Amino acid sequence: MQIKSERFGVVELDDDAMLDFPSGIIGFPREQTFALIPHQGSTYLAWLQSAQNPALAFPVVSAHFFADTYPDVSVPDAARAAGLRGADDEFAVLAVLCAPIGQPATVNLMAPIVVNSETRTGTQVILEGSRFSTREVFVTPKAARAVAEETEAPRAAQAVG
Repeated sequence: MQIKSERFGVVELDDDAMLDFPSGIIGFPREQTFALIPHQGSTYLAWLQSAQNPALAFPVVSAHFFADTYPDVSVPDAARAAGLRGADDEFAVLAVLCAPIGQPATVNLMAPIVVNSETRTGTQVILEGSRFSTREVFVTPKAARAVAEETEAPRAAQAVG
């Protein structure tokens, strides 16, 4: 199958590579078919590209990126409440990334996109009771280590001095 994308040009994909969102995505109820396109070989960043609208592509981050800190409530329960079926280990969780020019990048951890990896059906859910918001600052592990090192260096100097 070929889909047109303003960001990627014409993309050739197997038919089984498509993701079906029967209820669309929040704010885009008519957008029901998407492709997940990896971002420059990244293992945790990708683009959720609409098959119908060449201009619509959401940058997304795999929940695996956040390791043990996310999610803090049951995603499978929220997915099932939204009508998505499947076993807990069949659900892949994606957070939508927002990166306006000149501002810190944020991720929507309150309303992730959940996809059943077996049926390739997805939905966007709202995680009721989560401590996370729709605008959590997104920091890559490398950047987080650099900030931690910058913070620790002055503390170490104060402890010695």
